[in-house]
Amino acid sequence: MPREEFQEVLSKLNPAWKAYADELDRTEEKPRTNPDGDVDLGGVRFADFVVPECAECAAEGHPGSILKLEVIFFGESIPDKVKERSFRMVDDSDRLLLVGTTLATFSAFRLVKHALEQQKPVLLLNLGPARTDNIPEVEKIELPSREVLLETCRLLAGTLTSEDQTLSRLLTSGVVKSPDLEDQKDTVSSAAR
Repeated sequence: MPREEFQEVLSKLNPAWKAYADELDRTEEKPRTNPDGDVDLGGVRFADFVVPECAECAAEGHPGSILKLEVIFFGESIPDKVKERSFRMVDDSDRLLLVGTTLATFSAFRLVKHALEQQKPVLLLNLGPARTDNIPEVEKIELPSREVLLETCRLLAGTLTSEDQTLSRLLTSGVVKSPDLEDQKDTVSSAAR
């Protein structure tokens, strides 16, 4: 299901949430972000949120199944194929860079252990405590990852930052949103010059 269609379904099922989001857009107010990255949404009740039913599941004889994006939530187990692929990626790399994580989940921490067993350098960019703080082999840069990543992108983009409107908007807006197709074509043609 395309993202826009999914958003329409969510909006129809959750009019109070839609009204809350519209009000944030109208006032340009931003919800408070906690240090762990969670957002504090004080204007809505989570108990009232309706998760859409999976239409494909219902068509296959499994009514009542909820639609779940291909995302692994905190506390859930990761599929074996994802776990195996992540280990292969560590195996194929010469170092491991972790950005914006406390490594509280064992699935993430396991990758650090795997890299260290292979004597690969590990660098963590994270503000605040992390599970690896007492592991001397793990180097840590304790700065906000957003600021570091934005500045890195600006440095890598060089003059494209001022020449390319889409890139400039992405680096200054703070909003994570994929550019539309026309913007992507402009970015590709600008980068090719």
